[in-house]
Amino acid sequence: MNELRATRALISGGASGIGLAIAEALASQGVELILASRRRGLLEQKAARLEARYGVRVMALALDVCDGDQVRDGHARIRERLGPIDLLINNSGVGSDHLVQDLPESEWDRVMDTCAKGTFLLTRACLPDMLANRHGTVINIASQAARYGYARASVYCAAKFAVLGFARALREEVQHQGIRVHTLCPGLVQVPPPACAADRKPGWLQVEDLAEAVLYTLRQPPHVQLDEIGMTGI
Repeated sequence: MNELRATRALISGGASGIGLAIAEALASQGVELILASRRRGLLEQKAARLEARYGVRVMALALDVCDGDQVRDGHARIRERLGPIDLLINNSGVGSDHLVQDLPESEWDRVMDTCAKGTFLLTRACLPDMLANRHGTVINIASQAARYGYARASVYCAAKFAVLGFARALREEVQHQGIRVHTLCPGLVQVPPPACAADRKPGWLQVEDLAEAVLYTLRQPPHVQLDEIGMTGI
């Protein structure tokens, strides 16, 4: 297998859960990191821990992925401090448990903005450097809800369907310019991770499973294109 096709990664939702597990896996391979989240204190704590453990540069970037101005300004700070990003992990997401008839408009906007608009804004910010360098990878963390409908999850399904459609269109635009676009579609993921193996839920994925899938994807040779990667626990 090839070495990782990444030297500097931006991970949204990188302070905890799936994002942090991916950050840990990438740092262990020497990838510089930018962890983005709205939780500044937690970001700074996790960034310092990763730097101390793996000896890589880790930048804590507090921002709201739904805010175009914050994303633009944050990306400018990244370029000034570390340089261009060659790996974007669109991981930020949030759900909502409502029947359609009870779903508030504000909840629709919150979930759609976080999952779908945030993916678009971060991708748009990172793409010019990738295109200029003819090198880069975008990995979107979607869901099995991007493929199937689930009761009481209409807006989450809609948002993840949107991420999947966006990724497919983006891939058609950039795949012949040296840029890869992949999407992971996991089923249920146990977050936060269990304290010990005995506490693992049967049939649920663990955050490290997604981190390993990211590493696998990044190790594929240039002529291999992985499309949506479905993942479920057993």
